Amino acid sequence: MSKAPSMPMYWDAYLADTTHLTTEEHGAYMLLLGAMWRRNGWVPDDDRDNARILGLTVGKWRKIKARLSDFLMFQGGEISQKKLLETWGKTQEKIEKNRSNGAKGGRPKVSKNKGVAKANASVSVNPNQTIPEPEPEIKREAKASPKKRGSRLPQDWVLPVAWGNWALGEGWPEPAVRSEADKFRDYWHSVAGQKGVKLDWLATWRNWMRNSKNPRIINGGQNEHSPRHPNRLQRIVTAAAEGTSGQDWG
Repeated sequence: MSKAPSMPMYWDAYLADTTHLTTEEHGAYMLLLGAMWRRNGWVPDDDRDNARILGLTVGKWRKIKARLSDFLMFQGGEISQKKLLETWGKTQEKIEKNRSNGAKGGRPKVSKNKGVAKANASVSVNPNQTIPEPEPEIKREAKASPKKRGSRLPQDWVLPVAWGNWALGEGWPEPAVRSEADKFRDYWHSVAGQKGVKLDWLATWRNWMRNSKNPRIINGGQNEHSPRHPNRLQRIVTAAAEGTSGQDWG
């Protein structure tokens, strides 16, 4: 069971960011957020397990996963969502604070100046009245939020389907994407120390591809390094965008 059964929901921000989603995609996204909250902020990046949680086939989930990838965080073989993690951290702080106050008796100490105030008739104090706790300042809460920790690229890392589909959609041919994925894995596994630790591996992958010297397909045409069968490549790109290619980037 989650350490915080009640999950706050910021509907105005959610609806503003997701107007382009279908009803099915909304349902999958909401169930996924609920699963993250119950599992303390993260779910494993396991397509079969997540498809079962959402009541979808694995193929359908992979298609929806690609559509939701811009909202999600992929790190260390797990999936989360930025706003959900921030809310989770604040909720845990409040729970811990309430638990600490309860251990102390839950009632503020009586002021030493209470008798003086009564003698001067300047303050009327009801001994049975509990002074309400002030609302925490937003800035102070933000400072107390847990810091995100980076991670190294997992040793068993393979290119996720959504990452490969993104590269296809940006115009790189399939062989180039697979080649760059091998280079990406070997390079980051060989980097030692803090330099090999990243907060967002998806963003690292995108920057890697943008800096790649492999040529892209421009406006559906060919260049000197493009495959000789552009129609076949176009079918791969289109199928990947629709989530129906069945390609396993791993």
